[in-house]
Amino acid sequence: LLPNGGGKGPIHSLIFPEMLASSGFITTPRTQAAAQTLFSVSLAGNDLFKTDILRVHYTSYIIPGRDYAYHVPTREFKLIKESGPEHYNPSLYRAERITSKERQVPISLVYRADLHPQGLKGGPFPTLLTGYGAYGACQDPGFDSNILCLLDRGVIYAVAHVRGGGELGRDWREEGRYLKVKNRFHDFIAAAETLVSMGISQRSTLAAWGESSGGLLVTASINMRPDLFKAVLLYVPFVDAVNTMSDPSIPLTCGEWEEIGNPNQRETFYYMLEYSPYDNLRMQDYPAALVTASQNDTMVGYWEPLKYVSKLRRVKTDSNPVLLKVDFHA
Repeated sequence: LLPNGGGKGPIHSLIFPEMLASSGFITTPRTQAAAQTLFSVSLAGNDLFKTDILRVHYTSYIIPGRDYAYHVPTREFKLIKESGPEHYNPSLYRAERITSKERQVPISLVYRADLHPQGLKGGPFPTLLTGYGAYGACQDPGFDSNILCLLDRGVIYAVAHVRGGGELGRDWREEGRYLKVKNRFHDFIAAAETLVSMGISQRSTLAAWGESSGGLLVTASINMRPDLFKAVLLYVPFVDAVNTMSDPSIPLTCGEWEEIGNPNQRETFYYMLEYSPYDNLRMQDYPAALVTASQNDTMVGYWEPLKYVSKLRRVKTDSNPVLLKVDFHA
């Protein structure tokens, strides 16, 4: 931050009150790994140009959104706005980030500290692993009250920041596009293997969740390594890549060519056919699945999850349930 409208001046390091002291390590049943605390900071509404006060917004997986007024001359913080559920106590929770042993994939971990007084040393624990990895979208730390019911039951919430997303810059995104899309799935598998190998979770209690393009990530991953997961939750998943991307009359198809390529081109067609989840379902054991669809969804056609569920039920060799829920009003 430079005072007096620019020019040379002192550099300000903002240390927010919520930033928890961290040893820099996380201890699991089998190892000790480097870890970082997690938060997101952005500029809030700064409508006055000539002022000594800078408004900044702070949030994390465990801290609801807070707006601060930072007085530059005195370097003092003042809380001016706070959101979040009533009676919520953020001190009960922790959020840290580790890196997978293979492929160096960042993994965010969120858990309830008082239920795990030894940190993650008392594992393995029930774990829900999710990811997205598309369009350069960043899964930055942000508060979501919907996961509190899981954390309060002792579940570890994990986010794999796979290639295709923008968390580590432009190159990280490019490594998950076009003819490199399969890097996303290898990253997700590497994250799951890390959770198991470190003793944070185990295959019998590890579930995966994916929404839309995140559904592509999860379903392609379980085709490759169905043994890693006990169950999957697929919310309007994009699973019929080859057929959908071959039809330009479907909304958003042409725009999606800029992300994963146009299968009407020979090289892209054969590459996409290697990972398209629907086309790669085969006779093997699969984890239990809950799949949702929306009849009026213009982004992922309702027929994709329906086709996927129908074929999965037909070809799988286990007795695990495959449930389908269709919303006829959305």
